Amino acid sequence: MNKKMIKNIIIGVILLGLILGYYFYLSGKDVKDAGSEVVETTLTQDVLAKDLEKSYPATPKEVVKYYNEIQECYYNEENDEKTIREVMVKSRELFDVDLLAKNSEEQQFEDLMKEVEDYKEKERDIFGWSTDSADDVVYNTFEGSDWATIKSYYTLRTKGAHSKTTQIFLLRKDAEGKWKIYGWDLAKPEETGEQ
Repeated sequence: MNKKMIKNIIIGVILLGLILGYYFYLSGKDVKDAGSEVVETTLTQDVLAKDLEKSYPATPKEVVKYYNEIQECYYNEENDEKTIREVMVKSRELFDVDLLAKNSEEQQFEDLMKEVEDYKEKERDIFGWSTDSADDVVYNTFEGSDWATIKSYYTLRTKGAHSKTTQIFLLRKDAEGKWKIYGWDLAKPEETGEQ
């Protein structure tokens, strides 16, 4: 064999090695990329997937934040009645026993569906919301129970026009140490700092 032929064989082997290396690189990358593909979920799917038995919100602020996410599922996402009921049942896990006793599941669902329809008819949704900072939560003890009060601020959008509202949430710590929503009410202007 002459030198030119040996040189061509060496170049051929190197090229073959590069081609095979590149092929394995690409095929390995496809396998990795396929396994790490990000699946987008809706807020409703995220809310329903949360296991409150294993990861119940630890603070009054976190409870109200999760409840606000549930509200967005009702009013901002297109869900059928079955899904709305599932989300509502999830919301009831955040409620205090006294609130549950005053508010049957069937009555809550009936009222909720009327409200969801009203939002749709008025082309209204929750444009944004926030809660008090953890430092602004008011804690106290009354009749042997721990209580917390926290405000939540909402911006509603109706046919493109924005309005603001504030709700004050009252939470009570249950026997398991979980903060549960006892009730809520619209804040009066003097309670929000607005006049």
